[in-house]
Amino acid sequence: MVHHPTPTKRQRRRTSKRVGTLLLLSLAVGFTGPGLTWSDSLPLDETVRQDISLAHTTQKREGAWEKERRALETKISRLESTQRSLQEEVDALLWANGRKEKEAARLDGEIAKASHLTEGLSPLIADEAKRATQVVTQSLPFLKNERETRLAALTDWVKAPATKQAEKLERLLELFTIETQFGHTSEAWQEEIEVEGEPITVQLLKVGRLSLYYLTLDEKGCGVFSPEKGAYEPLPANCAPHLKKAIALAQRERSAELVSLPIGRIVTP
Repeated sequence: MVHHPTPTKRQRRRTSKRVGTLLLLSLAVGFTGPGLTWSDSLPLDETVRQDISLAHTTQKREGAWEKERRALETKISRLESTQRSLQEEVDALLWANGRKEKEAARLDGEIAKASHLTEGLSPLIADEAKRATQVVTQSLPFLKNERETRLAALTDWVKAPATKQAEKLERLLELFTIETQFGHTSEAWQEEIEVEGEPITVQLLKVGRLSLYYLTLDEKGCGVFSPEKGAYEPLPANCAPHLKKAIALAQRERSAELVSLPIGRIVTP
């Protein structure tokens, strides 16, 4: 039987130190597993390069964002300026519209007053329309169709209930103006008339509103319209040359000169 000597305290302490050292080495070896070995980790220079690349990318993005921000600010400023201009135009249009509404209201008021005043013209317009009918029907029979058509239109306007008084008065004054102008002009034209019951084509000469003469186409016969008889009456043959000359003057074929024509007596009613 072999007896082993009992270890001393120093030996026991040395043994504990060795065990502790081995335990630390074992732990160190255990922490250096496949995931944390130096062979699998990135080198230091590669990490630096990645960090620098990331910084450059970030800087580029920040520059792009800054550029976009400035562009948006410029666009917003331009839109705000456009909005201010449009608002000024809207304000100006509203102001002008307000003035036009006031002017329209004023004109409506004046029209209403004028309509009220013209309502009192109805009896006067009716009387003057009758007088116009007498003027046309009892006057010399020149441009008969034209004048009767104008008179019939006036009568329709006066009788129409929807026609405003101002329009009736305007038509009435228009007819009187035209009839008045007939008294200041001399005209000549060809027309078929009836002389002593026989139709004949002649040259007619209107001298204002005083007389209406005729001259036959062979320039031998002539006559004048008699308002009393309502028919044409022959004139002496020696009047034909004077009528021929007067017709040439009315048609602007001769220069102005004095012509003797039988006017007759002017009778005032």
